[in-house]
Amino acid sequence: MRTTLPLPARADARKRHPLVACLGVAAALTLVPSPALAAPADPTAPPTEPGAVDLGREVIAEGDGWAAWSGPTYPERVARRAEPVTGGSHAAAAEVYVVDDWQELRDALSGRPGGSQSDARYNQVPRIVYVTGTIDPWLQSDGTRLTCDDIASQVTVAGTGAPFSMDDYIAAFGPGIDPSGPLEQARVAAAALQATLTLQHIGSNVTLVGVGDDARVEGASLRIRDAHNVIVRNLTLSDAYDCFPQWDAGDGAGGAWNSAYDNLSVWTSTSVWVDHNTFDDGAHPLQSLPIVYGQTFEVHDGLLDVTHGSDLVTMSWNWFQHHDKTDIIGSSDSRLQDRGQHRVTQHHNRWTDIGQRGPRVRFGDVHVYNNLYEQTDATTAASEPGSPFFQYFWGAGKESSIVAESNAVELVDPASASRIIAGWGGTELKATGTLVDGQPADVLAAYNATAATPLSSAVRWSPADAYAYALDPAADVAAIVRAGAGAGILPSGTPAATAAPEAFVLSDDNGHDTGLRDGDYRVTADLWWGQNATVVKLYENGALVGAQWVPGASPTAQRVDFDIAGRLNGTYEYTLVALNPYGGTASRTHTVTVTDAAPGRAVLSTEGVRAGEVTISADLWWGTNATGYVLFQDGIEIDRQQLAAATPGAQHAETVLGELPPGTYVFTATLSNAAGSTEAKPLTVRVRD
Repeated sequence: MRTTLPLPARADARKRHPLVACLGVAAALTLVPSPALAAPADPTAPPTEPGAVDLGREVIAEGDGWAAWSGPTYPERVARRAEPVTGGSHAAAAEVYVVDDWQELRDALSGRPGGSQSDARYNQVPRIVYVTGTIDPWLQSDGTRLTCDDIASQVTVAGTGAPFSMDDYIAAFGPGIDPSGPLEQARVAAAALQATLTLQHIGSNVTLVGVGDDARVEGASLRIRDAHNVIVRNLTLSDAYDCFPQWDAGDGAGGAWNSAYDNLSVWTSTSVWVDHNTFDDGAHPLQSLPIVYGQTFEVHDGLLDVTHGSDLVTMSWNWFQHHDKTDIIGSSDSRLQDRGQHRVTQHHNRWTDIGQRGPRVRFGDVHVYNNLYEQTDATTAASEPGSPFFQYFWGAGKESSIVAESNAVELVDPASASRIIAGWGGTELKATGTLVDGQPADVLAAYNATAATPLSSAVRWSPADAYAYALDPAADVAAIVRAGAGAGILPSGTPAATAAPEAFVLSDDNGHDTGLRDGDYRVTADLWWGQNATVVKLYENGALVGAQWVPGASPTAQRVDFDIAGRLNGTYEYTLVALNPYGGTASRTHTVTVTDAAPGRAVLSTEGVRAGEVTISADLWWGTNATGYVLFQDGIEIDRQQLAAATPGAQHAETVLGELPPGTYVFTATLSNAAGSTEAKPLTVRVRD
């Protein structure tokens, strides 16, 4: 049977909203007026309503494959305890981001503006990152596009003084020749430079989700590396283009061009859920690539690869479109440390016109069920006489154990059913309930009939022993998967709103309580009517000082109070950015002036001079209180006391000096608090004979 592959639709770019992030502090919040909402189980989380879908707050369902499993795992032979995937669902409000360009995405994943790849790779703070519109690392801030030539021109070929060029590289070598010398060194340097621009790591405890049906990352490679507990959902990940692929003359019969980038890769990571995404080659489909040295000038690697000892991955409801080497699980036969790892579940995925690797597995226990493998005229068009584009779907590699259940396969050439399975050094694979062109087929028997080394159906494990799952009938799989797989299917967003929030209005109560502008006040943010926020973040003089989840029910009013304390005398400018999954909106700047943060001025007095029992008193009759008092006699400290502050009430401190020798004495005192200190007017005391 043949199906028609529609071209992916691209909606108009969404209205741009600023990215914000901040460090959280305590903030009081009030919603006025609003319908009653049930308290969430997590007190830091916003309430939700029945039927609402905020993908950032969702976690994997019980029994949903290996990513929902709990127990020990050993990436790179380092013990780790795995739990069902929750991603960033428990993120504090300060760690919620809405991004619509490449730098914003990098900042959100690293946890700070301008953060490094190491920051992103090792960051374990729970984060939710919502993606809106198209993110493209090749698009520069001035609207121009970076090109491969722009990158190459930054590298000089040693000994020539000339900039590197792939055209020069191709002209210098040829079939049967492995490149070496200055040109190869320059290619490696250019490739490394591209990696700094287009490769992005994802660390632990992250939920990365697209919002709407047009959230895309184009021309970039995302890599979940050395991480655990990661969710990637509702994104189109397209065209991880390699400007500088490597020619390997010994790869295969005629050599091969090898690219460095997968659209998404999972390296040395555990407990990962990849769900409802679309993967494709974007602007560089296979048929558009030139032939160089007799081989396709391949600029892509995999669409989604799971390698380097990664473990406990569920790939569900994704759509893989027209790609050759699509999905490998396990990077090398020589990595014996990967034994016991690479446990992956693949269900309800749609594989359209792929050449191979759906998946190819090394070492892992992999469950492949209820997937749709379909071919269209594109598979025929990509084939040449004696060189079919379609190689195989399920590749049984070294020490792998694939269990394939109730999958649907639609082929343009029914005779290729014997190539659904391929052996790559494996010894076992179990396939049951497979439909080929709508008819039951024993695809393992079809493979074994011509295989030099047949595969055994006696596999070493049973998926039911690891997690509970229910199979859809194979006859229903094609319709179910076509209706549900890929990005843009899920109703993403928030129950609180249907668009980015309106701007809040800021006010403050500085001085309202005591008449003193003393540095302790409340900043209030009001949204009187309109699209509600789910998170608000407060900036003070450009610094991030407050963040809070807020309940919402558009177009109801919202109010959030931030208590500010301990500010010194000066001017403070506040801006509030309101966020929901659709975007962010900044308020107008609100200015607060603090003039009375330091203590008021005390009045010094004396008594008992004539009686020879001198006492010095310091009185603050009204004003900002002090927490400390220091008395000086002729510039020398003679007493120090702690005071209890109760602004604006009076404060009194006294020091008993007793009898003083005749003479003239000058007393001064300082009242202090955390905001500063204030000197009293000097008091002159004369003691006569």
